[in-house]
Amino acid sequence: MQFEWAWQHTHRSKVFREAVGDDALAKRMKRRRGVRARFDELRVLLGECEPFNSYPLEVYFPEEESHELFCTLMPERDNEAQEIRKKVCPVDEMPFAAATDARTKKAQKVNGSWAQMHFDLSLFPSAASTQSRLLGQRRHQSNWALNAVTPQASHFFATSGFNQSDEKTEPEEEKTESPKVEVAVESEQPAVKIPAKFKPYPFQYHQEFIVTIDSLTNLGFGIARIDLDEPHDNLVAEGDDSDEASNDPKKWVVFVPNVIPGESARIRIYRNYATYSDADLLEIIEASPDRIEPKCDLANICGGCQYQHITVDRQRQMKTIQVQELFERLGGLEADEFPSVLPTLGTDEVFGYRSKITPHYDAPLKKKGTKKNKDGNYKGISCEIGPIGFKEKASRRLVDVPYCYIATPDINEALARVRDETRQTAREGKLKKPTKGATLLLRDAGDGVETDHNVYVKTTVKDLVFRFKAGNFFQNNPFMLPKMVDLVVDAATIPSPSGKAMTHLIDCYCGSGLFAIGSSSSFEACVGIEVNEMAVEEARENAALNGIENCAFVSASAEAIFDPVTLEGRSDLIVGDFPKETTVVVVDPPRKGCSVEFLEQLNEYKPQRVVYMSCDPATQARDAKYLVSYGYEIVSVQPFDLFPQTRHIECLATFELKD
Repeated sequence: MQFEWAWQHTHRSKVFREAVGDDALAKRMKRRRGVRARFDELRVLLGECEPFNSYPLEVYFPEEESHELFCTLMPERDNEAQEIRKKVCPVDEMPFAAATDARTKKAQKVNGSWAQMHFDLSLFPSAASTQSRLLGQRRHQSNWALNAVTPQASHFFATSGFNQSDEKTEPEEEKTESPKVEVAVESEQPAVKIPAKFKPYPFQYHQEFIVTIDSLTNLGFGIARIDLDEPHDNLVAEGDDSDEASNDPKKWVVFVPNVIPGESARIRIYRNYATYSDADLLEIIEASPDRIEPKCDLANICGGCQYQHITVDRQRQMKTIQVQELFERLGGLEADEFPSVLPTLGTDEVFGYRSKITPHYDAPLKKKGTKKNKDGNYKGISCEIGPIGFKEKASRRLVDVPYCYIATPDINEALARVRDETRQTAREGKLKKPTKGATLLLRDAGDGVETDHNVYVKTTVKDLVFRFKAGNFFQNNPFMLPKMVDLVVDAATIPSPSGKAMTHLIDCYCGSGLFAIGSSSSFEACVGIEVNEMAVEEARENAALNGIENCAFVSASAEAIFDPVTLEGRSDLIVGDFPKETTVVVVDPPRKGCSVEFLEQLNEYKPQRVVYMSCDPATQARDAKYLVSYGYEIVSVQPFDLFPQTRHIECLATFELKD
């Protein structure tokens, strides 16, 4: 693998640049085109660059017939090869039948150039037979040279002790050397095409291992650790909040999909990063007792679900552990500094619960030779749409998803119709954007499935009616949502440690007003703030729709909530005048968490309690570190299994100001 990569990317190979002695020269060599240029690079690589010069392989250019090109890779112990080295032969005298015309006994031309590879079987007894290979020049590029040479060259390096111990091992007695046969044949197994940007450190492309899964990442991938021959220096820096590297210099982290902690699996590397690698799962060798058969046939490749192969009880147990570890690691908290994370709370609806999905499709395909219309675009031109669904795991490719098992039955019924209509629209040339992909919307609001982002829909949560545009954000599990609202209200309304009742609530990142309106009956006044003006209008309408008069909403960034301004002209709702000792701040930020500016202003205001709902416990744990440093203590941490079968965790953390 290192050999293939170095030849294909000589301008990026450190040993090649050092051998040439000039980075600029190495780049100029790479820009040359043609067969001779590629073999010239190979000559430098095998002759001057460690470790590829460890074995006696070389590139040979004849002194005669210079308009032809002959190249041999031959070991020194091959007597016949030694004779060829000593004799500088014209092309038509080279003694290889594969490169000669059977009738005239003269050398054949193959598109103007040809080359021969030769290996001695004694150097790698596990090979099937000694092979010589005729290489022909092709148009445009000379990548054919890499494709033709590397299967045998790589096999030589892999089986002859290359880059291993210098001790020679004797072949087993029962093995006998096969007679040498000079034939021009193609390899029985075609070479695996290596991605151009693949980095061959520390593992080769498609190198296989048997590993034990230690744990899971917050993206749902299994973490395995592989021993390295030499320590690496790509360690996690102190304070780094990633889990993408190992703190052990002799261990290398590999991420694997569709596994469970404790399982033993055979994996295959397909990508190396600076601090970790990605691998495909080939086989489960020792399965977890919590492994089950996924309900969906696409579960192993579709990125929509990560945990369908795991029992729901184990899913929730893992989510609890993950939140605990995040608060300890990213929050910088010791286990005895905050209460243990409560067991993840869920409902019995683990399939058919999701009330909104957004499948995608890529840019439509035009028929070959399709021309633009008279207006210079493709409007009105028939085209075909490929997969409609979700991205693969660890890939940007789309998986075609005709039925989603975690979506509600009504959504799946509508999905089949929407998919057919979308494809028919493309064939009729009626797509609004025929040169781009798009995202479809299916929102189940209880009285039908809406596909138009701008149509208003209604849903009921605990006898409260919420009206919002179908494309706007609103929690997508109607079975879990009432329990979440109950727990937010409970956390916000319990008396303070001094026994005082909480009287005022500030809802930051309030969206359509779910928590402020849901809590309004327990407080004298509630104020919500949201940067999305449309969502603020919806929140005001929802308050009026439910006859709630003690709630006000403002459109601004969350940082502005503590400014001493009057909301909607109401002198009774000046946030700066709210009594801090009986005020609760509810925080429900986007996935990126709270901004530092907001947290600093929260610290200046110092409300008695902060109730923090998060869709990403990692950023919540990060923000918890700030709140604890401001003098708050963590009262409780409650995860929710809002989206069973997936890696997603909703988490409620309550912070109380210390006396």
